[in-house]
Amino acid sequence: MEAIFLLLTLLVIPYVFLGLVILVKGRNQNIVKDYNYKPTVTIYLPTFNEEKNIERKLDNLLAQTYPIKEILIVDCSTDGTVQIIEQYQRRFPLIRLIRQPQRTGAARTMNEAINLAMQERSTEIFVKTDCDSISGPSALSELIANFADERIGAVTGIYVVDKGVEKYYRKFMHSIQVAESNIDSTLIAHSCWLAFRRSLLEPVRENSAAEDTEEFLLVRKKGYKTIIDPSVVSSEEVPVNYKLRLTQKSRRSQGIVKVLQDNLDMLLNPKFSKYGSLVLPIEWFILVLSPVLLVALVGVITYMLYITYPLLAVGLIAVIVGAVIHRSNILFAIIDTELNGISGFIKSVLTGNGNGLWERVR
Repeated sequence: MEAIFLLLTLLVIPYVFLGLVILVKGRNQNIVKDYNYKPTVTIYLPTFNEEKNIERKLDNLLAQTYPIKEILIVDCSTDGTVQIIEQYQRRFPLIRLIRQPQRTGAARTMNEAINLAMQERSTEIFVKTDCDSISGPSALSELIANFADERIGAVTGIYVVDKGVEKYYRKFMHSIQVAESNIDSTLIAHSCWLAFRRSLLEPVRENSAAEDTEEFLLVRKKGYKTIIDPSVVSSEEVPVNYKLRLTQKSRRSQGIVKVLQDNLDMLLNPKFSKYGSLVLPIEWFILVLSPVLLVALVGVITYMLYITYPLLAVGLIAVIVGAVIHRSNILFAIIDTELNGISGFIKSVLTGNGNGLWERVR
């Protein structure tokens, strides 16, 4: 029994540590903004068959209170998206449309936009946003105000969902990212709103399945901070059922794990301060190690209860099964995070990123 208690203690310690990190660092964001700071901004909007969303998205961008120098749209649509964009172009000259002859993937498309932005020296901040994300009129202003701090190289906003497991999943992950930002920098970028100093941009791997996060990491490699700003809020389309959602989350995890693998030299590297010694270990733990440890932890606890209080063991199993069945709860959000992590890790080891082209999941 003593050996079991020792094993249980060893399994619990990482989770206690993570909980303390979130409790101490994940509550309030330490951000200093200056709304008088007014750099020039180019918005990059990739589109692929977005005729249902493009009009709403362009209206949302044009309604932003912060002045936009250019809206750069890189499109490979086969539906009516282009026709709608061209209608807006006639009314709003700041909209620039680049047509691709065929779909090349998110990473290659982003690289094309980056190369165009790097030629425009009058642009100071390069902002990426997705066509299915919608936010309030002050979102861009909030995002840009972070760059008054010269240490900030990139900033991401957050997605908010009002119901279902996605609501709890995102709250959990946002708390971790706030903690990471307060410690040093966060790893994961969200393309609802995602901004970079143009001078720091560089192309990502052409088959990257997490191009936003990879660019975030490249910015941190240059010595600048990458943070999340919880005041930059967006809503987006979510998959219509759990199977599609699992496919989407697993794919994103796969891309992020591959980014971690490709930049293993940063892990525990003193050159990158707390980012290498604390933030990256947290991400490796959540995405790769935790799923295995959690299964072991539940197994040990269930066994201990079974040999002492069998009914409690049955109760624990019932709680877990109930969480999985009902899904809209914090316990299942944690289970869901672990499932996505282990699925993404296995796929990244077996297949890498593939060719960078993915079937749309909505």
